[in-house]
Amino acid sequence: MNYLQWLTAETPTKFWHDSAIPAEIDEAVSNGARGVTTNPVLTYKTLQAVPEFWQPQVDQIPQDIKPEERAEELLKMVACYAAGKVHHIFEETRGADGYALGQLNPAICMDTDLMIAQGLRYASWADNISVKTPSIQSALPLVEELASRGIAVCTTLNFSVSQAMAVGEAYMRGRAKAIAAGLAPKPIFVVQQGGRLDEYLLETAKDNHINVDPQVIQNAGNAVCKKVYKLFREKKIPARIMPAGLRGVYHLTSMAGAEMTFSLQTRIQRMVNEADPERVCHIDEDIPASVLHELYKLPEFVRAYEEGALKPEEFISFGVTQKTMSQFLWTGWAPL
Repeated sequence: MNYLQWLTAETPTKFWHDSAIPAEIDEAVSNGARGVTTNPVLTYKTLQAVPEFWQPQVDQIPQDIKPEERAEELLKMVACYAAGKVHHIFEETRGADGYALGQLNPAICMDTDLMIAQGLRYASWADNISVKTPSIQSALPLVEELASRGIAVCTTLNFSVSQAMAVGEAYMRGRAKAIAAGLAPKPIFVVQQGGRLDEYLLETAKDNHINVDPQVIQNAGNAVCKKVYKLFREKKIPARIMPAGLRGVYHLTSMAGAEMTFSLQTRIQRMVNEADPERVCHIDEDIPASVLHELYKLPEFVRAYEEGALKPEEFISFGVTQKTMSQFLWTGWAPL
């Protein structure tokens, strides 16, 4: 077995494929992927990469619809294809795995009612679609509402402990309602974008002339992720952490053995298998106190790491959240 096959077969750690290109999905599933991450950016990329594959389906989309409706139709086309590729996993695991993600329009993410309406449309596409939303204040009622209806949810743009805990608590409220109504609760996947947080902290350190070794800053995303993992377990919140936006093998290996589901790009999958790391679980190893001491020199790390350091109304204005949400809008949804 290669490293990823070992990880998924011999430890509680799983991974999803982070790309919508058909050949890459097939490769990842054969390597042990348990689901597929899709979003507006990845949808646009696959349409550009293999247009001949998608053209027959694109031709079926009406020409006289609004631009935002067309974007949704393109997203539906790709998400449903991905969902079909892992539906057998969904059936085998009775809904624990085997999902594809349908990400909401970033332009409406401040409007709870519009997100709920769009989320319900997405959930109707296939029984193994997980509705994906940014982790901001307006999404918390959405998470609760979808969970109460027995719909799988994925929250992205989680960069802080505060965001993850708020999402987890909203999910638990919805989950309790679902159980009370006799519905089988579906999972929630809480995306922790560790690599993006590391990059953001490097930028803020440089801009503010804060002298912290870049090698130390590379531990920031994993430090937040490990803390969220610990808190979820302590508070018995059955949310699945989904580390994403990995930039190096260390982002994966330092959390090997955790009951997490990584979202891995093809490039990262190949990088990991080529590196063939030591097959050891490291999730129970704490981030060294000396590293945390250095990271605490960065005010933005403190806001990300300390539970309650960000209030829900501040989630949307947290610099790295705002930056990434803009990228999703202008490099994904807008081109679609």
